[in-house]
Amino acid sequence: MMVMSKDLGRLSRFMVRRAELPSVVGLCLVLAPFLLAFVHLPTNVAAAGVEACGSDLEEPRWNSTVERLALTPAMTGYYSPYEEVWYDEDVAVYGDAKEGPSELDPSLHPEEPWMTAWGQGARLSPLSTSLSTVIGVGNDSAGVLRLNLSAEHRTTFCVSLTGMDADGNVVPVTADVYLMTDVEFDRYRSSYQKSHGGGWWYDWGVGELLSERAPELRRYDPLGWTTYRDVHAYEGVDGVTFSLSLDRPEVRTSFVEGESWDSFHLVVDTWDNGHGSDAVAAQAIVYADVAVATIPRSFVMPPATVALVMMVLRGGMVAVPVVLQHRYANLGLEGP
Repeated sequence: MMVMSKDLGRLSRFMVRRAELPSVVGLCLVLAPFLLAFVHLPTNVAAAGVEACGSDLEEPRWNSTVERLALTPAMTGYYSPYEEVWYDEDVAVYGDAKEGPSELDPSLHPEEPWMTAWGQGARLSPLSTSLSTVIGVGNDSAGVLRLNLSAEHRTTFCVSLTGMDADGNVVPVTADVYLMTDVEFDRYRSSYQKSHGGGWWYDWGVGELLSERAPELRRYDPLGWTTYRDVHAYEGVDGVTFSLSLDRPEVRTSFVEGESWDSFHLVVDTWDNGHGSDAVAAQAIVYADVAVATIPRSFVMPPATVALVMMVLRGGMVAVPVVLQHRYANLGLEGP
């Protein structure tokens, strides 16, 4: 009898464990994406991106895959998309820039005049190769690299900053590094030119009062600007490395312009742009050593994947407790 009771005990425990097996499997399936993202992705992907910044780098193909631009205090007036565009020597220039640039201190401004001749930028080819270049950014200015990032590649940016004062001495500096699309950069450029050309909110200090706003609130008013995905803003740094992968090509459609491709702008900012945590003007030339590394992606998940995963996760959060409660309530009620 004792042997039989032990056997019955083992059998009952086995049946309970077998009944719980589907619930345990379901819970593991729900938690699997979180475990994979936490354990696998950050280490391997980040290491591959950092390693790629130091190998197989080429000179940029200027005006083919990369365009060099700049914002300087010599750009008088301010930009507005509603201003009339006039043409001089086949170059489109906006607003008061036709009045001629003001004098800049050459010891603090290495930019050349053609960098500030903002017009209709040429269509750039998608960036599929790794490149390296050095750009000089003057005091109270912004250096810009315009690129067309490929959705079929993972792109890693490595930026290292060095300063040189008016006497030619190497000095430590900090600046701000941003990544923006065309629309985001237009707002940023408008903010720069208004701050240097007499925008009323800068004269009255309104911009300073609103400098501590959260990034997600800056895009909803005429004073604010934000960066790509609200996260690619690296302020007060002497160097930064970051990566991104596009879900799809950045294409936008409007009734007026039709289909247009969004370029990306890598901005090295050396002016006090009104954000609470940004670096102020360094009173020096900031030389940015920029490396852009591209890694082909073997598989590009469709944008709908995120929505589907979230639906499954939310469904699992509701279903798993219900199944566990149902299994628990039925334990011991089933006949032999």
